[in-house]
Amino acid sequence: MSVTEASKSKIKNDSGRVRRVRDVRSFQRYAAAIILPIPPTCIAIGRLFQTDDSDTRRTLDLIAANPDRQFTFALLGFISLACVIPAFLAAGRLSRRRRPVLTTIALAVNLMGLIGGFALFAIDNLYLIGASLPVAQRDVGAVVIDEMWSTGIPGFSTNLFVLGHFLGTILMGLALRGSIPTVGWLAMLLTTPVHFLAFVFLQMPAVDMAAWLLMTLAFACCAVKIIKTPNDQWDLRPLGQTAASHRV
Repeated sequence: MSVTEASKSKIKNDSGRVRRVRDVRSFQRYAAAIILPIPPTCIAIGRLFQTDDSDTRRTLDLIAANPDRQFTFALLGFISLACVIPAFLAAGRLSRRRRPVLTTIALAVNLMGLIGGFALFAIDNLYLIGASLPVAQRDVGAVVIDEMWSTGIPGFSTNLFVLGHFLGTILMGLALRGSIPTVGWLAMLLTTPVHFLAFVFLQMPAVDMAAWLLMTLAFACCAVKIIKTPNDQWDLRPLGQTAASHRV
């Protein structure tokens, strides 16, 4: 005997009422595709507004002369931090079917680093606050900022971000092989060497900007792939939309 349980739009709850179950998988895919390129693009644009911070006391004077520049830099950093974790989770959803173990490790390393990155936003705002102090008090503000960079939880969090980001992007690039076009996962893989070149050898924000744009390219490839991914490959159907046939 064949018994078919077919309800593609409704299920019954315990009280016997019929309620509609909405399939949000298409919304999830398009939302993920929109969010993916936002974080690296915001940071790349932010490099155009970055103030030289090699001398903190001098930096406060420069920011005081043009506080809107630092505000824009901090705002772009906040937008990036708000979107970056969902972006990596969306990229991980693409790669997990081919490389579930590597994807899990890559996400864990990236999330560890990105959580530490929230200290950077706090310090960016400290620069803005320090620059608003009277000139005579900015020396104290500079000392506080320098101490936050080098000691305590903010300093540890910053180092955690750098380590997690450098290793995490390499692991995510390797995890995405075969899930997105070659140019995409190679761009993700090259992000770390270009960051290293920018900070260690050249000390040029423009080169660091190029590194973030490489990540934008990688995430854009992920976004295109997600848009083309069928709902059933993206996630399971809602229970009320599953049709199952059982033979007794």
